[in-house]
Amino acid sequence: MHGMEGKNCIQLPEEKALKYSALSIMDLPPAEKTRAIKEAEIERLARDFAANKVSASGVAYIVNDRTRVRRALWLIGVIVCTLVMGYLTVKVIMEYLQYPKVLIKEDVIRHKLPFPAVTVCSLNPIFGHFVEETSLQKFLELKKMMQKVKTVQFNITLRDACYANPLCEWSWFQEKCSCVDNPCLTEFCLAEDISNCSCSPLFCNSSKQIDRCKFRQISLTPYSQQTCQCEGFSTEDLWDKSMKQKDIEELYDTIQNPDVRNVIRLIKQSKTYDLVDVEEALMPSTNELYQFGVTFDSLVASCSFEGRRCHRENFTVLYDPTYGKCYMFNYVGYDISGADKPIEIERYGSTSGLQLLLRVTDRKALDLLRREIGARIVIHDPHILPFVAEYGVNVRPRDMTAVELSLSNIHRLGSPWGSCEDENKQLYNGDPYTLLGCEKSCGFKHMATQCNCTMRHYLRGTVLSNRSSQFPFCNITDEAQRECAYRVSQNIEKMAGCDCKAPCRETVYSYTVTSSELNENYYKTVKAVRTLTLDSEGEKVYMNYSDVKSMVGVKVYYNTFQVSNSNEVASYSWETLMANIGGNLGFFMGLTLVTFLEIAEFIWDIFGIACGRVTKDNKVRKLSTAKTKDITQFFSSKAENFMKRRLSV
Repeated sequence: MHGMEGKNCIQLPEEKALKYSALSIMDLPPAEKTRAIKEAEIERLARDFAANKVSASGVAYIVNDRTRVRRALWLIGVIVCTLVMGYLTVKVIMEYLQYPKVLIKEDVIRHKLPFPAVTVCSLNPIFGHFVEETSLQKFLELKKMMQKVKTVQFNITLRDACYANPLCEWSWFQEKCSCVDNPCLTEFCLAEDISNCSCSPLFCNSSKQIDRCKFRQISLTPYSQQTCQCEGFSTEDLWDKSMKQKDIEELYDTIQNPDVRNVIRLIKQSKTYDLVDVEEALMPSTNELYQFGVTFDSLVASCSFEGRRCHRENFTVLYDPTYGKCYMFNYVGYDISGADKPIEIERYGSTSGLQLLLRVTDRKALDLLRREIGARIVIHDPHILPFVAEYGVNVRPRDMTAVELSLSNIHRLGSPWGSCEDENKQLYNGDPYTLLGCEKSCGFKHMATQCNCTMRHYLRGTVLSNRSSQFPFCNITDEAQRECAYRVSQNIEKMAGCDCKAPCRETVYSYTVTSSELNENYYKTVKAVRTLTLDSEGEKVYMNYSDVKSMVGVKVYYNTFQVSNSNEVASYSWETLMANIGGNLGFFMGLTLVTFLEIAEFIWDIFGIACGRVTKDNKVRKLSTAKTKDITQFFSSKAENFMKRRLSV
């Protein structure tokens, strides 16, 4: 009896859930009757869905378990599993949205490989015979004038005294001693703050003590020591200011040639001894480089490829704004359908590939035109024009230089995994897209727009047409143009359209350069034999070798046919994301795609019941008539159970 009472007492609160009965529902007004029927139908649908239809682990126990305690525990367990599942699923999705990638490097062996393009330039870009027809005539006049000027010997005693004074510096270019009063401006001191520096102990020695320098006790845990401290601002008394400038106007008046006078003024006003800051003003114009550059036969004395002689028709002239006329071997132009294909090579090793004998540096070479002597070699893709000033190596006279090649292909991922440009994209001037080409074209565009001039290093070499820029070079002697060019160069990365990216596909030629001494007698003997003949008197004669130019030997070859392929691959693909999400859903809640279809069907049914049109009475009556039997049966069963429990109580 007590057990029955306890059971009935526990279930008494269900009276609150019983809102309508089978006897009272038919007596309600039409609007409330419709709402009551909808609520009852939704409740029945939800209970049936949770108990029988949804394929999610644990949900049915929340509805069907025998006691409330168990149902509550199942509810807590399902909520915890759902939270953990949601956290791990969100974590998996966030990891995927970072778009991680890995680089896979694979080496393969090929039986033959396309040979790269090889560009050859002379470091003396103007042919000596044409110097007098260019603006470089002023260098010849300067050389003649300096040969007539007598030389004087510098004061050795003064130089030695300058060496001994730590506050002084001897200039080899000026043969002059310059001193400063501020010890903080010497190489013996290390600045500590704006007005003090720590210096070498010799500045504080009693015999050679320098003003404003003295020993000070510095406490350092666990030791203390004395250091030589000097006073002096690190930005004052610059070396250039301490140098006394001679009045050279009288010297300029003695020079009759105005071009020579300007050259001397430029050199004397230069802030660097190697003239880097005024180099542009001393270089010939691009038109002079293109018109009077070295000719093919004056540069290339011998050429052979794979044991066969190559000729001038195997080369293409490149008009470079810095090096003048250069000559490209195996350049085939843009990679379009119908274009020539690069030469393929079937052997590797030092006896294969391209071998060149160059002649450089004649006796008429100008002293102030170049700081280097020799030739420049650039290895590049046969479909792309080279960047001679940025890439390549210099080779010196009387050396045999060997360039060993290896080929690698790079494939980069685009958005969203990476940032690269389509290799089929072209620059504004029609050139194939390259990273350096993009940077140059961007710099040229902004320099021309803002300064109405450009710099030589923003131009690139061309073939045949469009050889000169429509904008003049910025005049470095003009302060406004110099400051404008400097400002644009400093802020080029922040300007619009300068976000240059690497191409998605790229062919890279890596090379190792070695050199040995060139045996010039070998080629001299070959020339002597090749020119050996009989003169008019029947005696054997040969052409004498001329030392007007030095020889440079170059060998370019593959050291292996092993090709390195570097491919960027997404380390977290869409399929991996789906598998991880499915694993989380299945492990914690037993969910599948079918579960979401079941939920979608349930929401559709709820939506259909809740949002049905009920404004017309006939639809209400039709709904009531169709559902009366089920609703009556539902409420009758609940009412009967409820009345039994009340009677028992």
